[in-house]
Amino acid sequence: MRFVRENEIKVSRPGPDRFTDGVWEAPALEAVQPDGLRAQRFSYDPEARSGWHTHDGEQALYVLSGRGVITRWGESRGTEVGPGDWIHVQPGEKHWHGAVADDTLVHIAVTASGKTHWHGPVSDEEYRSSLE
Repeated sequence: MRFVRENEIKVSRPGPDRFTDGVWEAPALEAVQPDGLRAQRFSYDPEARSGWHTHDGEQALYVLSGRGVITRWGESRGTEVGPGDWIHVQPGEKHWHGAVADDTLVHIAVTASGKTHWHGPVSDEEYRSSLE
C-alpha cells in the first residue's frame, strides 16, 4: 500500500503533442506493475483541451470543478460535464476532453491498464462544433 500526499504531487505542463497550452497535469498514482493503474489530476484554462486519444484499458474521469466537454470520435456535438460527473471511457474509444470556452475544468483521470495512444490535435473547428 502506498499513500500519496498532495504536497508530493508535482504539477507540470504536458507536451503539445498531447494537449493545448493552458493544461496542467498532476500525476498522483503511477503504475506499480507494467501498464497498471494510474491516476492524474488535470486542470484546464478556458478552451484548453487534450488531443484525440484512445486507451488500451478502461478510463474513468471525475469532474472536480468547472465545466468541460467530452467528445467521442464521430460525434458532431460533445457532452458538457460539471462537478460531480463521472465519465466511463471504454477501451479503444477515441475521444478528447477539455474546458468550455467560458470556464475552467479540473478532473481526475483514472486509467485501469495499458497505454494511452495519441491521434493528433483537436482543431479549433472541431472544438467549436462540439460546444454548439
